[in-house]
Amino acid sequence: MKPITALIDYKSKFGSKHFDTPYRSGMDKQKLSTYFQDAGFDIDFKFLNEIDFRNEDYEGHPIIYTSSEDIGYHYKSYIEDVILALELSGANVIPSFKHLRMNNNKAFMEMMRDYAEITNNMHAMVFGCMKDLKMRLGTIKYPVVFKTASGASGTGVALVRNERELFAKVKEASTRHYKMDLKDHVRSLRHKGYIKESVYREKFILQEFIPELVNDWKVYLFGEKLYIFKRPILNGRGIKASGGGYDNYFYGEEAEAPEGLFDYALDIFNKLNVPHLSIDIAYDGKEFYLIEFQSLYFGTAGIPYSKGFFTKKDKTWVFVSQRFEIEKVFADSIAHYLAQEPIDLHRSKTHQLI
Repeated sequence: MKPITALIDYKSKFGSKHFDTPYRSGMDKQKLSTYFQDAGFDIDFKFLNEIDFRNEDYEGHPIIYTSSEDIGYHYKSYIEDVILALELSGANVIPSFKHLRMNNNKAFMEMMRDYAEITNNMHAMVFGCMKDLKMRLGTIKYPVVFKTASGASGTGVALVRNERELFAKVKEASTRHYKMDLKDHVRSLRHKGYIKESVYREKFILQEFIPELVNDWKVYLFGEKLYIFKRPILNGRGIKASGGGYDNYFYGEEAEAPEGLFDYALDIFNKLNVPHLSIDIAYDGKEFYLIEFQSLYFGTAGIPYSKGFFTKKDKTWVFVSQRFEIEKVFADSIAHYLAQEPIDLHRSKTHQLI
């Protein structure tokens, strides 16, 4: 048996699972143990706070881990510290730290899209505060899609048609710190030439608007398995297809995926070099657009709702009418990833982050 470590949080939670029991408890660790054993791995669950760099050598050791959506993302920040330190120590963290940084961070996701040259037909701008925005106002074309850096199921997403609406959204998305703002104002009075901090300091994204869309597609790739569902834009949801309720979506063969969509998704998957990926794809009748993507700790409802999955055989996509538990799908994807001829899995301590 090959060893692998799974890092869990203080609630003993690992990963994301729809229909988990108890509620929000993540994947079933006993099932994960069984399915990893079937794939030839002996999995060791360890709390994040048990990582010991002084007394343990993690060089080359495969480590999978959870993320967190805690309020304010304070615990996620701690997880980032642990995973970055592990990666720098030479551990084979799966996926690599940059994917954790991207999780629930659409600002970095957009930057990662650009530097990795994943797609080039979806333009977006990332800002750190209102003052950043005001420096670039002349480059914005309306209407444009406003997105907060964090948020799922369509939260924090809105179509803005002009500068007034844009300013309102930036203010709405930011938390004011009136006491500190007052102190900063006093500094500007006391010190000539002092430039005040921006009052609205939550990062956000402006993404190109694709008109006349009536739906998008959510695609999961787990190793050689592809799950898909079609998400109509329902009345009252504005431009948002996500968050419309899983009973309103169309899964598997009923998703009516246009020709080329699966290959488009697979190309993104291969470029990112990850074991599993969640992608939101739009299609305007001519081109596919990558709206968002996550390679860690994403929703998995499309798996239990689907009657099966697609896989590519002899250059043809075929549908397999077979249901699997998320724990098996996940374990198989990790095993498949580690079985490939990877980029050097035994990363040195000087391994570059990106």
